[in-house]
Amino acid sequence: MRKFIFTAMCIAAATAANAHDWYEDKIDPQTKFKCCGGSDCRAIPRSSVRSRIDGGYTYLPHNFTIPRDRVQESPDGQYHICENTYAVTNQLYWRCFFAPRVDVSLLLTR
Repeated sequence: MRKFIFTAMCIAAATAANAHDWYEDKIDPQTKFKCCGGSDCRAIPRSSVRSRIDGGYTYLPHNFTIPRDRVQESPDGQYHICENTYAVTNQLYWRCFFAPRVDVSLLLTR
């Protein structure tokens, strides 16, 4: 039983690492800063995102406004956000935002 639990834990850890790999080389299209600084990127539920009339998005939990020109295509059909905190103020900010392809394609036609 211990061997099974250990194996399951190893598989879960490897899967989490692989899932995070695609963020590693991404940069924000406007700021040119790297999106990921370690473990600050993750998938977010569709219910936490609202489309804006200007083509951007609002990320509801923190009321972040993401302008259209900073939205990148998500490779897995989910929304993703990369966040970090300012060292001095400890205030949360977003670094990169990814939307499903269908949503990004709609932005490009406007």
